[in-house]
Amino acid sequence: MSFYTDLVLTPEEEEEIITRTAEQIHKTDMDFFATLLFESIRPLVWIGGEMGRYFVTPMIPLINESWGIKSEKFLRVFEQRSNVEKLLKKLEQMNEDDKRRKKEEKEVEEAAQKVDEDKKADPKVS
Repeated sequence: MSFYTDLVLTPEEEEEIITRTAEQIHKTDMDFFATLLFESIRPLVWIGGEMGRYFVTPMIPLINESWGIKSEKFLRVFEQRSNVEKLLKKLEQMNEDDKRRKKEEKEVEEAAQKVDEDKKADPKVS
């Protein structure tokens, strides 16, 4: 039961939806919980997509037609296990990038503190 049977998703649209979803999850610091959830339900994603399409999709267009189209695209993307795997990899990459960035910031801050300490210890050096 789908109201949007003629809806076609390009690979670029799929990638955009996956990326936006990963960014939203990461922005709210829900990476760990989202990973736990998606790893747990990965074997059932197709069934979950069908249930969402059956129970939720008929109600969404009542609110706003564009939301109905967006929800259908979302369901189509994430009812495929490969896309769930892509989402998990993006979240993992974002976490690694954050850790690397924080480590670099910490190293810069420690170097700046060391320079300040050296200046205080030897006021002649400027």
